[in-house]
Amino acid sequence: MQMIDPHIHIDSRTREDLASMATAGITAVVTLTYYPHLHLPITSQTLLDYFERATKFETWRGKQELIDVYVGVALNPVNIPPDYERVLAAIPKYIAEERVVAIGEIGLEPGSQTCPDLTRQKEILRAQLKMAKEYGMPVVFHTPHLDKETWVEQYLELIAQAKVEPSKVVIDHADASVTKKVFDFGCNVGITVQPWRGLRPQDAAKILKDCDLNSVLIDSDCNITLPSDPLSVPKTALEMKRVGFSEDDIKQVVFKNPVRIFNLA
Repeated sequence: MQMIDPHIHIDSRTREDLASMATAGITAVVTLTYYPHLHLPITSQTLLDYFERATKFETWRGKQELIDVYVGVALNPVNIPPDYERVLAAIPKYIAEERVVAIGEIGLEPGSQTCPDLTRQKEILRAQLKMAKEYGMPVVFHTPHLDKETWVEQYLELIAQAKVEPSKVVIDHADASVTKKVFDFGCNVGITVQPWRGLRPQDAAKILKDCDLNSVLIDSDCNITLPSDPLSVPKTALEMKRVGFSEDDIKQVVFKNPVRIFNLA
């Protein structure tokens, strides 16, 4: 079965990881913006160089292992440089690139070391939602690890204010406490299966039993700073089969939904 991992950070993955993903059935990924900045300076040029690497080098690198790499560009709330306006001004240029399929990941993060000011974070979030509306781009939201209901309520309010089409929005890192609220609003739910989050494939399969399978994604959020599993999507697909989901249901979640949401070729 073909599978897509719709939220990874491909720069953290070795060629061997990509080969294992392809062997397990992953044929495409969406790599989102996250720069591992801890103890490193970050400027607007840092992120512009990151966008260049993602759209040019990482797309090529994926092809070597028969994986189509698509890209999301954004100002991630944990990666906000002092001169962030320059990055916001450059995002429309990258949106026009063939392999860029989303604005993300965006959101609010109280633990941000680069911009602890949540008011400033919210201003940046609004600016990116405005772009999403203007260019008709899908948006992927990062949800903080704790108190998810509070953050999701804020996100839904901001989405409504920006008049962004909910069907183009993914609220990622969701759990059972917020899925109904997200579905009722018309957005897509992203379930991140990742060791450090304590969410295993078995846990994801259990959450999926109460989900609208036409509006949910499974992803690994593989990154370089926290324990991750590049095979989270195929492992969850196998667990779904183990607990009785049909092949059609599994394909809907791990392939058809990301194709639709991100308008993948």
